[in-house]
Amino acid sequence: MSHFETYCLTCNTMTTRAGLFACAGCGGPLGFRYDLAEARWDERFRNMWRYWRLLPTAPPDPARLVTLGEGNTPLLRSRGYGAAQIYLKDETRNPTGSHKDRPLSVAINHAVALGASTSFVVSAGSTGISNAAMAARAGLRSVTIMSTGAPEARIYPLFALGSQLFEVDDDIDALIAQVIRICRQHGLYLSSTSRDSNPYQGEGAKTIAYEVYEQLGRAPDWFIVPVGGGGTLSAIWRGFGELHTLGWIDALPKMVGVQPRPYNALEVAIQRGFETWGDVLALDYSAAPPSVQVKLAHGHPPDGMEALQAVRASGGLFLSVTDDEALDAQLAFGRNEGLYIEPSTGVVPAALDRLLAEGVITPDETAVALVCGGGFRETFVNLTERPLTKQAIPAHALQEALLQAA
Repeated sequence: MSHFETYCLTCNTMTTRAGLFACAGCGGPLGFRYDLAEARWDERFRNMWRYWRLLPTAPPDPARLVTLGEGNTPLLRSRGYGAAQIYLKDETRNPTGSHKDRPLSVAINHAVALGASTSFVVSAGSTGISNAAMAARAGLRSVTIMSTGAPEARIYPLFALGSQLFEVDDDIDALIAQVIRICRQHGLYLSSTSRDSNPYQGEGAKTIAYEVYEQLGRAPDWFIVPVGGGGTLSAIWRGFGELHTLGWIDALPKMVGVQPRPYNALEVAIQRGFETWGDVLALDYSAAPPSVQVKLAHGHPPDGMEALQAVRASGGLFLSVTDDEALDAQLAFGRNEGLYIEPSTGVVPAALDRLLAEGVITPDETAVALVCGGGFRETFVNLTERPLTKQAIPAHALQEALLQAA
């Protein structure tokens, strides 16, 4: 008997088809239930795979597991916030420098189990780098699809890791939807980090909650997470929920989601009391200016409804941070904490400053902040004389290009 079962979050229908990414009946998103009676950690592994009994994969064979050592990152006591009980979950220690190694590790191991030959993602940042690295480790091809205009210095690591690069003249949210449609229609393995893209990968970020529980000995009072697509925040909330159901923790953290100020749909949704995703989609971000917090800049986060539900259920909140606030916080954080973070992660110390100053987080409460990504990739300079190769693909020709790459 498997340690997990797959079901539709909309109609609750069970499925046993391992390669299914959406409900075969109603088309709804897939979720997972686990045999909590058998929940325990596997001490053969010193990385996130010690939690495999709460992940939607077959029991891993240590000799065959595709891993670069992701997970098992440190929880550091902050020294930059005085007497406040602030801890930093330092995900920059993952193999490619971000928390995205966790979901991509699940996705690539699932792809290998299905016999896939190529892993596709829509990304010009951390997800793409993780996918390229994990796919290379597994001996798979990787294809990265991105919107036109990503700086070559940012995407050079993808090229260096062997990923085939497609640049499409379309906005990121429309591009995600198009790639999902193409991959589902033609049976291509999509590893992008949204539930609609790949529900399996979405469980990887839960392991952050398990590690914090082990490192802190309990759940914190607050958990602060940068929000791009929304999947990481909702996954961490699910992880703590499972620990609570198991009886291992007696309280749940309040979740705080932090967005870029020009792309703050979820903050607006909380402020205005939106109840449906249609209300959020009606917000127009088409004229929003570019942001240095590019990895968080979704007008309508693909997993935003789940993130909204998590924040509301936890009694938490959303807030937004300007580019100037994020950049100022990035510098202060490096000088106070010794961690060089990317601008998109600068929203975390900026949010902490505000939450502490306004008394939202009090000195007797414990808060954990997710430090998602390292800054070294953001200041990468391509000094090689070898040119980066990428293909400009018209949006109408994307399907043909992906099928040729598979």
